Amino acid sequence: MESIEQVTGKDDAINSILNRFESIGLADMEHASLQDRKESKYLLTTEQARDLISNLPDTYRVFEVDGQRVQTYSTTYYDSPRLSLYLTHHNGNKPRYKVRTRSYVGSDLNFLEVKEKKNTGRTIKHRLQTEGLINNLGSDLQEFFSSCLPYDYSKFKPVLINEYKRITLVSTTSPERITLDVDLSYHSGSEDLALPEIVIAELKRSSEHSESPAFDYLSRMRVKPKGFSKYCIGISLLYGNLIKHNNFNMTLRLLQKMMHGGPIRW
Repeated sequence: MESIEQVTGKDDAINSILNRFESIGLADMEHASLQDRKESKYLLTTEQARDLISNLPDTYRVFEVDGQRVQTYSTTYYDSPRLSLYLTHHNGNKPRYKVRTRSYVGSDLNFLEVKEKKNTGRTIKHRLQTEGLINNLGSDLQEFFSSCLPYDYSKFKPVLINEYKRITLVSTTSPERITLDVDLSYHSGSEDLALPEIVIAELKRSSEHSESPAFDYLSRMRVKPKGFSKYCIGISLLYGNLIKHNNFNMTLRLLQKMMHGGPIRW
Protein backbone atom coordinates (compact mmCIF):
# COMPACT_ATOMS: atom_id res chain seq x y z
CA MET A 1 0.00 0.00 0.00
CA GLU A 2 1.25 3.49 -0.78
CA SER A 3 2.45 5.70 2.00
CA ILE A 4 0.54 8.75 3.16
CA GLU A 5 3.56 10.82 2.12
CA GLN A 6 2.59 10.20 -1.50
CA VAL A 7 -0.88 11.59 -0.99
CA THR A 8 0.43 14.85 0.45
CA GLY A 9 1.90 15.99 -2.83
CA LYS A 10 5.16 14.10 -3.34
CA ASP A 11 3.51 11.60 -5.65
CA ASP A 12 3.24 12.78 -9.27
CA ALA A 13 -0.13 11.06 -9.64
CA ILE A 14 -1.83 13.03 -6.89
CA ASN A 15 -0.21 16.24 -8.09
CA SER A 16 -1.62 15.62 -11.54
CA ILE A 17 -5.07 15.05 -10.09
CA LEU A 18 -4.98 18.28 -8.06
CA ASN A 19 -3.52 20.25 -10.95
CA ARG A 20 -6.57 19.62 -13.09
CA PHE A 21 -8.64 21.73 -10.68
CA GLU A 22 -8.61 25.50 -10.81
CA SER A 23 -7.51 27.13 -7.57
CA ILE A 24 -9.52 29.21 -5.12
CA GLY A 25 -8.15 31.60 -2.51
CA LEU A 26 -9.36 32.49 0.95
CA ALA A 27 -11.03 35.71 -0.23
CA ASP A 28 -13.22 33.74 -2.66
CA MET A 29 -14.42 31.13 -0.17
CA GLU A 30 -17.04 33.22 1.64
CA HIS A 31 -19.90 31.23 0.09
CA ALA A 32 -18.43 28.05 1.57
CA SER A 33 -17.27 29.28 4.98
CA LEU A 34 -20.02 27.12 6.51
CA GLN A 35 -19.65 28.11 10.13
CA ASP A 36 -23.14 26.62 10.58
CA ARG A 37 -23.18 23.33 8.69
CA LYS A 38 -23.98 19.67 8.37
CA GLU A 39 -20.93 17.42 8.56
CA SER A 40 -20.38 13.87 7.30
CA LYS A 41 -17.06 12.15 7.97
CA TYR A 42 -15.57 9.19 6.15
CA LEU A 43 -12.57 6.99 6.86
CA LEU A 44 -10.64 6.23 3.68
CA THR A 45 -7.44 4.54 2.68
CA THR A 46 -4.96 6.48 0.55
CA GLU A 47 -6.09 4.56 -2.52
CA GLN A 48 -9.74 5.43 -1.91
CA ALA A 49 -8.85 9.08 -1.37
CA ARG A 50 -7.06 9.26 -4.70
CA ASP A 51 -10.00 7.52 -6.39
CA LEU A 52 -12.42 10.08 -4.93
CA ILE A 53 -10.38 13.11 -6.03
CA SER A 54 -9.91 11.62 -9.51
CA ASN A 55 -13.65 11.33 -10.03
CA LEU A 56 -14.81 14.73 -8.81
CA PRO A 57 -16.06 17.06 -11.57
CA ASP A 58 -14.37 20.32 -12.50
CA THR A 59 -17.08 22.26 -10.68
CA TYR A 60 -14.79 21.96 -7.66
CA ARG A 61 -11.83 24.24 -6.95
CA VAL A 62 -8.80 23.37 -4.86
CA PHE A 63 -7.96 25.75 -2.03
CA GLU A 64 -4.52 27.27 -2.52
CA VAL A 65 -2.38 29.54 -0.33
CA ASP A 66 0.87 31.01 -1.66
CA GLY A 67 0.99 28.37 -4.37
CA GLN A 68 0.50 25.51 -1.91
CA ARG A 69 -2.46 23.18 -2.43
CA VAL A 70 -1.76 21.12 0.66
CA GLN A 71 -1.85 23.02 3.97
CA THR A 72 -0.39 21.91 7.30
CA TYR A 73 -2.54 22.31 10.40
CA SER A 74 -1.54 22.13 14.05
CA THR A 75 -4.37 21.94 16.58
CA THR A 76 -4.10 22.04 20.37
CA TYR A 77 -7.15 20.80 22.28
CA TYR A 78 -8.07 22.05 25.73
CA ASP A 79 -10.13 20.25 28.33
CA SER A 80 -10.79 20.16 32.06
CA PRO A 81 -8.56 18.10 34.39
CA ARG A 82 -11.16 15.30 34.25
CA LEU A 83 -11.56 15.58 30.47
CA SER A 84 -15.21 16.58 30.76
CA LEU A 85 -15.52 17.66 27.12
CA TYR A 86 -14.15 14.30 25.96
CA LEU A 87 -16.46 12.36 28.27
CA THR A 88 -19.51 14.31 27.12
CA HIS A 89 -18.74 13.21 23.56
CA HIS A 90 -17.92 9.64 24.60
CA ASN A 91 -21.24 9.34 26.42
CA GLY A 92 -23.15 10.58 23.39
CA ASN A 93 -24.50 13.73 25.03
CA LYS A 94 -25.55 16.86 23.16
CA PRO A 95 -24.96 19.68 22.96
CA ARG A 96 -21.24 19.08 23.20
CA TYR A 97 -18.20 21.25 22.69
CA LYS A 98 -14.55 21.19 21.74
CA VAL A 99 -12.13 23.96 22.67
CA ARG A 100 -9.01 24.30 20.57
CA THR A 101 -6.41 26.59 19.12
CA ARG A 102 -5.53 26.07 15.48
CA SER A 103 -2.48 27.21 13.60
CA TYR A 104 -2.37 27.23 9.82
CA VAL A 105 1.31 26.47 9.45
CA GLY A 106 2.88 28.40 6.60
CA SER A 107 0.21 31.10 6.40
CA ASP A 108 0.79 32.60 9.87
CA LEU A 109 -2.92 32.41 10.76
CA ASN A 110 -4.00 31.43 14.26
CA PHE A 111 -7.46 30.99 15.72
CA LEU A 112 -9.11 30.14 19.01
CA GLU A 113 -12.16 28.00 18.30
CA VAL A 114 -15.15 26.53 20.11
CA LYS A 115 -16.88 23.84 18.09
CA GLU A 116 -20.46 23.16 19.14
CA LYS A 117 -22.50 20.10 18.18
CA LYS A 118 -26.17 20.91 18.71
CA ASN A 119 -29.03 18.59 19.63
CA THR A 120 -30.23 18.94 16.04
CA GLY A 121 -26.99 17.42 14.75
CA ARG A 122 -25.79 20.66 13.20
CA THR A 123 -22.30 21.94 13.93
CA ILE A 124 -21.50 25.58 14.69
CA LYS A 125 -17.93 26.81 14.87
CA HIS A 126 -17.17 29.94 16.89
CA ARG A 127 -13.75 31.39 16.19
CA LEU A 128 -11.55 34.27 17.23
CA GLN A 129 -8.47 35.19 15.25
CA THR A 130 -5.43 35.76 17.45
CA GLU A 131 -2.16 37.53 16.77
CA GLY A 132 -0.15 34.48 17.72
CA LEU A 133 -0.64 30.98 19.01
CA ILE A 134 -2.29 31.05 22.45
CA ASN A 135 -0.51 29.07 25.17
CA ASN A 136 -3.09 29.53 27.91
CA LEU A 137 -6.72 30.56 28.20
CA GLY A 138 -6.56 33.77 30.20
CA SER A 139 -9.14 36.17 31.59
CA ASP A 140 -8.83 38.35 28.48
CA LEU A 141 -10.83 35.68 26.64
CA GLN A 142 -13.81 35.87 28.96
CA GLU A 143 -16.00 37.78 26.52
CA PHE A 144 -15.41 35.26 23.73
CA PHE A 145 -16.04 32.19 25.86
CA SER A 146 -19.09 33.62 27.60
CA SER A 147 -20.72 33.99 24.17
CA CYS A 148 -20.31 30.36 23.12
CA LEU A 149 -19.24 28.01 25.93
CA PRO A 150 -21.45 27.10 28.94
CA TYR A 151 -18.48 25.94 31.03
CA ASP A 152 -15.88 27.55 33.25
CA TYR A 153 -12.85 27.49 30.98
CA SER A 154 -10.44 28.88 33.58
CA LYS A 155 -9.21 25.39 34.55
CA PHE A 156 -8.92 24.11 30.98
CA LYS A 157 -5.42 23.00 30.01
CA PRO A 158 -3.89 21.70 26.75
CA VAL A 159 -4.33 17.92 26.67
CA LEU A 160 -3.62 16.91 23.08
CA ILE A 161 -1.88 18.19 19.95
CA ASN A 162 -3.01 16.95 16.55
CA GLU A 163 -1.14 17.69 13.33
CA TYR A 164 -2.08 16.82 9.76
CA LYS A 165 -2.00 17.97 6.16
CA ARG A 166 -5.22 18.99 4.44
CA ILE A 167 -6.48 19.15 0.88
CA THR A 168 -9.63 21.29 0.52
CA LEU A 169 -11.94 21.15 -2.47
CA VAL A 170 -14.67 23.77 -2.75
CA SER A 171 -17.82 23.46 -4.85
CA THR A 172 -18.62 26.38 -7.14
CA THR A 173 -22.26 25.32 -7.53
CA SER A 174 -23.38 24.97 -3.90
CA PRO A 175 -22.24 25.84 -0.34
CA GLU A 176 -20.05 22.78 0.09
CA ARG A 177 -16.49 21.82 0.92
CA ILE A 178 -14.79 18.47 1.11
CA THR A 179 -11.56 18.19 3.07
CA LEU A 180 -9.11 15.29 3.10
CA ASP A 181 -6.84 15.11 6.12
CA VAL A 182 -3.71 13.02 5.76
CA ASP A 183 -0.48 12.36 7.61
CA LEU A 184 -2.21 12.48 11.00
CA SER A 185 -0.10 12.52 14.15
CA TYR A 186 -0.87 12.99 17.83
CA HIS A 187 1.24 14.28 20.71
CA SER A 188 0.51 14.39 24.42
CA GLY A 189 3.29 14.83 26.95
CA SER A 190 5.99 12.32 25.97
CA GLU A 191 3.60 10.21 23.89
CA ASP A 192 3.58 10.38 20.08
CA LEU A 193 1.50 8.44 17.60
CA ALA A 194 1.11 8.53 13.80
CA LEU A 195 -1.66 7.16 11.57
CA PRO A 196 0.18 6.99 8.23
CA GLU A 197 -2.36 5.06 6.14
CA ILE A 198 -5.57 6.82 7.14
CA VAL A 199 -7.37 9.64 5.32
CA ILE A 200 -10.24 11.44 7.03
CA ALA A 201 -12.61 12.91 4.47
CA GLU A 202 -15.17 15.38 5.70
CA LEU A 203 -18.08 16.66 3.66
CA LYS A 204 -19.36 20.01 4.92
CA ARG A 205 -22.65 21.30 3.52
CA SER A 206 -25.27 23.85 4.38
CA SER A 207 -27.90 21.09 4.12
CA GLU A 208 -27.70 17.30 3.99
CA HIS A 209 -30.25 17.43 1.16
CA SER A 210 -28.18 19.65 -1.13
CA GLU A 211 -26.84 18.11 -4.33
CA SER A 212 -23.29 16.82 -3.98
CA PRO A 213 -21.16 14.95 -6.55
CA ALA A 214 -18.71 14.13 -3.74
CA PHE A 215 -21.44 12.49 -1.66
CA ASP A 216 -22.75 10.61 -4.70
CA TYR A 217 -19.32 9.20 -5.55
CA LEU A 218 -18.63 8.16 -1.97
CA SER A 219 -21.92 6.28 -2.07
CA ARG A 220 -20.89 4.55 -5.31
CA MET A 221 -17.63 3.60 -3.58
CA ARG A 222 -19.82 1.92 -0.94
CA VAL A 223 -18.27 4.07 1.77
CA LYS A 224 -20.73 5.32 4.36
CA PRO A 225 -20.35 8.19 6.84
CA LYS A 226 -18.53 7.19 9.98
CA GLY A 227 -18.45 9.24 13.14
CA PHE A 228 -14.85 10.22 13.82
CA SER A 229 -13.56 12.86 16.20
CA LYS A 230 -9.84 13.52 15.85
CA TYR A 231 -9.85 14.74 19.43
CA CYS A 232 -11.68 11.79 20.94
CA ILE A 233 -9.75 9.18 18.98
CA GLY A 234 -6.47 10.84 19.94
CA ILE A 235 -7.42 10.84 23.61
CA SER A 236 -8.55 7.20 23.35
CA LEU A 237 -5.27 6.15 21.75
CA LEU A 238 -2.84 8.13 23.92
CA TYR A 239 -4.57 8.06 27.30
CA GLY A 240 -5.37 4.35 27.08
CA ASN A 241 -6.63 2.85 30.32
CA LEU A 242 -6.53 6.22 32.06
CA ILE A 243 -9.85 7.16 30.46
CA LYS A 244 -12.86 5.15 29.35
CA HIS A 245 -13.16 4.66 25.61
CA ASN A 246 -15.39 1.62 25.16
CA ASN A 247 -17.82 3.57 22.96
CA PHE A 248 -14.98 4.22 20.52
CA ASN A 249 -13.65 0.63 20.43
CA MET A 250 -15.33 -0.19 17.11
CA THR A 251 -13.65 2.79 15.44
CA LEU A 252 -10.31 1.93 17.04
CA ARG A 253 -10.52 -1.64 15.70
CA LEU A 254 -11.46 -0.31 12.27
CA LEU A 255 -8.39 1.93 12.27
CA GLN A 256 -6.19 -1.06 13.03
CA LYS A 257 -7.68 -2.99 10.10
CA MET A 258 -7.24 -0.09 7.72
CA MET A 259 -3.64 0.40 8.81
CA HIS A 260 -2.81 -3.20 7.86
CA GLY A 261 -5.14 -3.99 5.00
CA GLY A 262 -7.34 -2.72 2.23
CA PRO A 263 -10.42 -0.53 2.21
CA ILE A 264 -13.14 -1.17 4.74
CA ARG A 265 -16.70 -0.87 3.45
CA TRP A 266 -20.07 -1.12 5.14
